[in-house]
Amino acid sequence: MDWTKSEFWLSIFLVGYLLVVGMGSAGIVIYSFPEKHNEEIIFPRTDIQNGSYEVLPYLKFEKTDQGLMLLAFLAGIAGSFLHAAQSLSSYLGNGTFRASWTVWYFLRPWIGGVLGFSIYFALRAGLFTGTASVNPHGLVAFGLLGGWFSKTTTDKLQEVFETLFKTNEDNKRKDKLQIINPPTINSIVPPIISSSTQEIFISGSDFLKGAVVNINGKETLTEFISETELKVSFSPDFQRPATGTKTQLYVKNPKGINRKSDDFDIEFQ
Repeated sequence: MDWTKSEFWLSIFLVGYLLVVGMGSAGIVIYSFPEKHNEEIIFPRTDIQNGSYEVLPYLKFEKTDQGLMLLAFLAGIAGSFLHAAQSLSSYLGNGTFRASWTVWYFLRPWIGGVLGFSIYFALRAGLFTGTASVNPHGLVAFGLLGGWFSKTTTDKLQEVFETLFKTNEDNKRKDKLQIINPPTINSIVPPIISSSTQEIFISGSDFLKGAVVNINGKETLTEFISETELKVSFSPDFQRPATGTKTQLYVKNPKGINRKSDDFDIEFQ
């Protein structure tokens, strides 16, 4: 991958941002981690005279629950840092990083923080363990793992919620919103397009009837065969790129939130 100047500085910013947010949250958890003595949770910097304690420098609370909420939030951020940092380093390492994912990497730690916050209340309510008691070690562990494995965590919370509020009324509603996955391109036949090639076949998934293939910024004559295959025919007025040129194509469905597939590289000869 040939890096542009903007992509280079964007990657540097994201690496620095994730390190500051992730390591900073982990450091605060270490700085303020409490101990449990005789069912009482004691924070390390407690002001006995004023009945308050310090979780962050210059930030004091009077209730133990408030400090535990903050620890759960910070643990979720630290866990999400693991997920985001692994993903970013992998994409940067193999040269497939896309600038369009910047918002995802920017918001990922805070999404994990809210998940950790949610897990705290789920634990307090006894939805997971059957008890409302909280161990600081278990709380931070749940927050870290919840932020790290966010999809598994949200699936579990959804399962708990649906169990508590199970109903069949939704099945009676008409015109419900359907979740439509974005189209995905797996392969193209032939992989290299010669001057005599008049048509190509695109294999993938989640193609919808009416889908259109765009090559080099222009729509082409597309025939829907199935949800996994499209046929593209080159019309006489189709302007072929120069020989040896690599360009990109994508599939665009007629409806859905994410209608466009990722770009797929092709070569003309």
